[in-house]
Amino acid sequence: MATANINIGPPLTGQFTALVVDPADPPSDVVRVSDDFRIDCTWFIQGGLASSLGGQWYVQAAFEAIGPGAEFRSAEINLPLTGKTGSANPYTASLSFPAGADFPNGGPPKVPTGERNAPYEVTVLLSHTDVASNPGPLAASVNLENLTIYA
Repeated sequence: MATANINIGPPLTGQFTALVVDPADPPSDVVRVSDDFRIDCTWFIQGGLASSLGGQWYVQAAFEAIGPGAEFRSAEINLPLTGKTGSANPYTASLSFPAGADFPNGGPPKVPTGERNAPYEVTVLLSHTDVASNPGPLAASVNLENLTIYA
């Protein structure tokens, strides 16, 4: 699990957390190519103006191969920024990755041909747009531990 502060200044504060989950076979930093896995994300903002903010949140994972393989991003999840505030009332999202040879959206093979495993550096990105769809200042990224996907 990795945690980062959301990039905002006083009087607003926030935190963003992401965790790889392989329900079939922990530990979650090593995933079999035939297993579904997901990245669970939780975040919150708090402070005087937090409940009055609007717009959209966007969550996405970026995968960078260590060795053979291609870099790519997961499908993006978007959620409305609805005025939730505080760590007891967080926003949540899960980026899901089905078992099989390819990631969603035509991504590269999880394990390149001729290899037994594929290590990736994974960064999970959180961003925001305001009610007029302009990029906003609420953003964070967390670097997860290396993820190894094996055949």
